[in-house]
Amino acid sequence: MKFIYACDIHGDEYKYEKLLAEAIKQKIKYLVFGGDLLPKNCSDRYNEQKIFIEKFFDKYFTKLKENNIKCICILGNDDLEQLDETFENECSKFDNVFNIDNKKVDLEDISFIGLSKVLDHPFGCKDRVVTEEKLEIPFQLSKIIYVEKCRNMLSVEEWKEYRENIEKMENVLKQLPKVTEGKKAIYVFHNPPFGVGLDVCIDKRQVGSKAITDFLTKSNAYMSLHGHIHESYKVTGIWKNELNGTICIQTGQTERGNKDIFYAIIDTDTKYSNLIVLKEQ
Repeated sequence: MKFIYACDIHGDEYKYEKLLAEAIKQKIKYLVFGGDLLPKNCSDRYNEQKIFIEKFFDKYFTKLKENNIKCICILGNDDLEQLDETFENECSKFDNVFNIDNKKVDLEDISFIGLSKVLDHPFGCKDRVVTEEKLEIPFQLSKIIYVEKCRNMLSVEEWKEYRENIEKMENVLKQLPKVTEGKKAIYVFHNPPFGVGLDVCIDKRQVGSKAITDFLTKSNAYMSLHGHIHESYKVTGIWKNELNGTICIQTGQTERGNKDIFYAIIDTDTKYSNLIVLKEQ
C-alpha cells in the first residue's frame, strides 16, 4: 500500500489542497491524517471548527471520492471533543473516509488503528488529555483549565486534584481494537512515543508517552504514525526511528499560513530506507 501521511494541519486549506494535488499527481489512493485537523487560532473555536467540518470537509471528502482516494484520519487535542459527533457524522457520509479514533479499519493488507489521546500538557484546554504512571504535572501556562469537553473551568489547583482520576494512557492503549489476523498493524497515535527523537520541544524537553513506547515495543506492529509536537523534526532532525522493529514516523508541521508543508510518502511494500519526507512551497 502507498499512502501520504500528514498531521497538525490545523485547518490550513492550502495544505489540504496541496496534499490532494500530490496524491492525484502521484496516483496515490490513500491519505492518512494524524490529528489536529481543524482551525486552532480562532476567536470562536467551537463555531469555526464546526463550520470547517461541515463546509470544508464536506467539499474536500467529495473531491477525494471523485478521485477514488480513501482518507484515514483521527482528530487531535486542539480539535474540540464537543465536535466529535459532528466529525463522525461528516465522515460517515462518505464510504471512502474512515475516522479511526479508538477504532480500526482494514484496507488491503493493513489494519489501521487510531488514538487521539495525549498526555497532560501546559495549555488550558484539556480535551483528550490523559496521564500515565509517574507523570508529573507540567507547569501550566493558563490560570484557567478547561475540562469535560471544555464545558467546565477549573483553577490550576483544582486541576491537580481532578487529574488524579482521569484515564491513564496505559489503560487506554489496552482497550484499543486488536489487529486483524494476517494484517500488518499501523497505529495512528497523535501523541508520539518517548525517547526516539520524535517528541522533542523547542526547549529540548521530551514530552512523548512512555506508555506508547512500551506498547509499541511489545506490539510487533509494522508502523506507527504520530504528530502533536510540531517542532520536533526541526530540533532533532529525526522524523523516523524504530522501536523493536516498529517503524515510527512523526513528520512535524509548520504553522497555519506558512506555505511549507512536511509530509511523508510511504509505501508499505518497500524497505524502510526508501521512505521519504518532502518539503514544498
